[in-house]
Amino acid sequence: MQLQYIRSKQRLYTMDDYGQVIKDYECRSAIVPGYNGAGQARESLPNGRYTVSADYPGMDLAAEQGAAYGTFYIHTGDYRYRDIHGGGSGLADPFAPYQGWIPTYGCLRMQNAEGEEVSRWILDNGNSMLLEVVD
Repeated sequence: MQLQYIRSKQRLYTMDDYGQVIKDYECRSAIVPGYNGAGQARESLPNGRYTVSADYPGMDLAAEQGAAYGTFYIHTGDYRYRDIHGGGSGLADPFAPYQGWIPTYGCLRMQNAEGEEVSRWILDNGNSMLLEVVD
């Protein structure tokens, strides 16, 4: 089992052991222009291979992380913490199943309901799998 993110299509794919697509989801890489606290230009999760794990599917992260992350979180292991999550500070309801879209500071964003589904799939399949990010 693995995930593939194709940036040019803005789609995240769940795939079986034979590389066949199980399901695909809208997943956006829009970022807020600017610099992070270390003075590095903000940029989306770079192309490459990552080992992902999931947390919190279905949990309101308001107490844990705030509105920015929604109801799920997928860790990529990226050294700049460019991960996959829902939510969005500034949205009317960042915890709604389909909360809408707002750019991030470098993470990939999904709708909460779909991200929860992907998170549960990751958890159900051992909570450690490959994510390949390509253009």
